[in-house]
Amino acid sequence: MNAPKQPQAGPASLSSEQRAHVENVSANLQLAADLGYGDVALLVPGDDGVLRVMADARPMTAAAAVPVTRVGESVPRDDEPEAYDALDGGVLACGTRRRTRRGIAFTSTGYPVGPASKPYAVVVRHLGQSVAEAPGKMEIAFMRLAGLVLERLQAGPITDLEFDMPYSTTRLAGDGVIEVASSGEVTYASPNAVNIMRLAGTEGALVGSPASALPGGATAVTPVLGTGAAREMTIEVRGRALRYRTIALAEGALVLVEDVTDALRREQELRVKEATIREVHHRVKNNLQTIASLLRIQARRSTSGEAAHALEEAVERVSSMAVVHEMLAESTEESVDLSAAVRTVVDMVGRGLIAKEGQIRISVEGETGLVPAPVATSLALVAVELVHNAIEHGIGQSGTGTVAVTMRGTPSQVSLSVQDSGKGLPAGFAVNVSANLGLDIVRTIVEDDLRGTLSFGTAAGTLVSVRVPVPERS
Repeated sequence: MNAPKQPQAGPASLSSEQRAHVENVSANLQLAADLGYGDVALLVPGDDGVLRVMADARPMTAAAAVPVTRVGESVPRDDEPEAYDALDGGVLACGTRRRTRRGIAFTSTGYPVGPASKPYAVVVRHLGQSVAEAPGKMEIAFMRLAGLVLERLQAGPITDLEFDMPYSTTRLAGDGVIEVASSGEVTYASPNAVNIMRLAGTEGALVGSPASALPGGATAVTPVLGTGAAREMTIEVRGRALRYRTIALAEGALVLVEDVTDALRREQELRVKEATIREVHHRVKNNLQTIASLLRIQARRSTSGEAAHALEEAVERVSSMAVVHEMLAESTEESVDLSAAVRTVVDMVGRGLIAKEGQIRISVEGETGLVPAPVATSLALVAVELVHNAIEHGIGQSGTGTVAVTMRGTPSQVSLSVQDSGKGLPAGFAVNVSANLGLDIVRTIVEDDLRGTLSFGTAAGTLVSVRVPVPERS
């Protein structure tokens, strides 16, 4: 999409009010470009009087005489004489001299921005001769409306009728275009607009009928006339949902209307699905917590210390999965913030073990961003196992030490490391022959399930590092 380039900061001489006006003009350039079948640019004079391009837009409806952005460039008078004439005279400057760029012949029009006595910016609009020489009825209407939009923007920013905030919009695929006179009568309706209104139950000709007779027009269109403002709203009528964007012009209004019935229906279906998925996660979390409670009760009743210990470890594993499902139940995405989940499960492990083993400090640092739920569930379990091992086997009987958990996320990978200040790995250690169930679970999850890497190091304790690929994410 040929979206307008973001405006650069204007000269320091612009007041905050003037700057707001200029920014609103910039935000509506794409609308003018698409309606007018030609590229447009917003130029502001520097302290030296030379015009510089603050923002520009190229149409999606026609070939542009200026195919690439010129934002930040200085424009000499010879290149854009109409822009300088409009700025100097404070009135519309229509060029008659045909120029050619890229083999495209075009003429230019300059629209001063600000009071006629002292404009502080100018919009220059290029119109290709291929469009100007043989336009159809629709092209003529659209180009005229583009000019009216730019003339409206000359006087001041367009604000939202209800919220008194700057308003901007652009054309969308499937939009219908309607022009309404100051009297409230429809003077033009594009073929798309006619089809949209027919689907909404309108009968008879649109042109010549009052805008208030349009489906929802009495609410979306009529109140905007004569206000100089804009209103955007969606109205449901006769089984259709119509999104109106109405901009008051100097006389009358421009109305863009879109049938969003199918889009709203899809959104509603998605909301229902999301609610269902969240409810499923909520129930899974409850079931896992119930299982954890049952295992905890069984551990307390066990007469075997080894069996009780194994059951307590199982409680930690089940609880870590419940944490992720709880986060998913509260989210609208099928992804969770892994770093938040790891902090929760590490705190859970610490509270369960440190009370029995002594004074051990656990720190968790780093951020991962959102991670797909299956990966997050697995890595939360990995974090539980590694921290449990670090406390129970790394620091062990001494009961005093530190465990540092570090996380990091990139667009394609998540890394997790756990380092303890304990005695280090035993001589000849190999994870694939270790009898430790927790490490066996970690190795299976990381290497077999997540296709990641698992590495061990000994430097002032034990360092276990995990790197796991994740789908490309922002």
